[in-house]
Amino acid sequence: MNNRLIWCMPFLIAISTAPAAIAQTDPAQPKPEYSSPLLESNLVDSNSPPLGRPLEKAPIQPARIVLSQHAGKKFIFLSAGVYTAVILDMHQTLAVRSSPWWYETDPLAKPFVRLPAPAYYATGLALATGVNWLSWKMSHSRRWHKLAPIPQVLSITGNLYGYHTNRFQSQ
Repeated sequence: MNNRLIWCMPFLIAISTAPAAIAQTDPAQPKPEYSSPLLESNLVDSNSPPLGRPLEKAPIQPARIVLSQHAGKKFIFLSAGVYTAVILDMHQTLAVRSSPWWYETDPLAKPFVRLPAPAYYATGLALATGVNWLSWKMSHSRRWHKLAPIPQVLSITGNLYGYHTNRFQSQ
């Protein structure tokens, strides 16, 4: 099968299904009125004041996650580690990619390795920025904040492994 078709398929699916997506809208019905069975019972005199106030919808305010200073320092430290590992791996790959014995085994990196050096560095740093952004968004989530360092740690590990294997193959 053609590689371009494989890489373009997710984009084609996203473009073809985007017009079919329906956004959430307010219902066209009027606002429902809430009543209490106690107020409508025969025990309450119609001339007496109501026993309770009618139910109202209270606006929901999202809870903000406040990062501790320790979490912010950890994020900055891991971000620096991601960029350092990416640059080390890219620099070592560029140093050995012209050798006749060298080939890229990572299927995700294979399309980017043959780019010119500035484009290769730009795509690698863009990917590192994306990993850091994902980790930042996860750290501000109520559900995922405990798992926020995982994308950064996996990126550092993968890039250091790539740097390690290229370094020892070049000797």
